[in-house]
Amino acid sequence: MYKIISLLLLSFLMFGCKTISVHQKTQKLTKTNVELGSIGLSNGTVISHSYESIALPTFKKELKLSVQPIPFSKQSFKAFVKANEQTKKVALSYSDSLKVKPEYALLQFIDRVAITKALNDSKNTGLRSYLENKEDAKMVTSISVAFSANEIKALKKAAEVFLVQSISKKFSLQLVSFEGKKQTLELTTGVVFAYQTSGFCWKENNKRKLVIADIVNGSEGCPPNTYRKASKAVQEDDYFKL
Repeated sequence: MYKIISLLLLSFLMFGCKTISVHQKTQKLTKTNVELGSIGLSNGTVISHSYESIALPTFKKELKLSVQPIPFSKQSFKAFVKANEQTKKVALSYSDSLKVKPEYALLQFIDRVAITKALNDSKNTGLRSYLENKEDAKMVTSISVAFSANEIKALKKAAEVFLVQSISKKFSLQLVSFEGKKQTLELTTGVVFAYQTSGFCWKENNKRKLVIADIVNGSEGCPPNTYRKASKAVQEDDYFKL
């Protein structure tokens, strides 16, 4: 019995090392770049965890983001250091003795309606068809990213921040000041060290075509009459028509 309890405790500790709490929300840690808005598969065991990007949706319009500057803690700074090891893109230092701790940015989508509308656009027909048979695929809807002190300062000054996509599908941040002036901040200048994903809820529209009704995180259930499995949405619709 003692051995079993010890193994369970060890497994719990190892699993806990793969996640971090950011504003009371759990995010998965990553050592490799994870793009906000990308769709992929999370591959995890008790020992290791990875995220494999499989597709980038086409967003014709900019998507509004919530930006929250958060002071680093020991845990979050350690996660950043591991993610920053290979590229050394961002130079930051941390110490408990510092009165003012360096900050990172929590970026997350705030308009789920706009995202679902974009995913259901004709530009994403092929992607949607693929997702119908990939129920374990999820979208990255929140990231914790370290920028330089000057870039964090620019984010804090912005009145609004949007995720924008180039013709080549490259993502960047558009910072809009209170005076309406726009500034571009490339996401590639930062280091992503944690992220959160959301799954898709499906339904049939009035033309009996499968569409994405909503995106929800792991702890949320789908809205009434929508389903995590696309096949279930079709089956339920056929059942009520009998």
